[in-house]
Amino acid sequence: MTLRERCKAFLIKERQDALLRQRDPVSSLVEFVIAETGCAAAPELGETFPLCLYFGSQQDREEFVAAVHEAKPGLIARNLP
Repeated sequence: MTLRERCKAFLIKERQDALLRQRDPVSSLVEFVIAETGCAAAPELGETFPLCLYFGSQQDREEFVAAVHEAKPGLIARNLP
């Protein structure tokens, strides 16, 4: 799916959510942009699904990434600003 197609799907979903008064559109947009920024960080992530997590400290993040890599060695982790 291209960026254009993902944007179109996002906007269609947002329109449906607005009709049903579900979710906050600003939060949804921020989440979408963060996910797309992650996909753009590496071409090999083009057809993958993002998971954005927030941690209380850098140490918490590093421990989590290490645990995930132990369970799923092929996963890619990116630290986004």
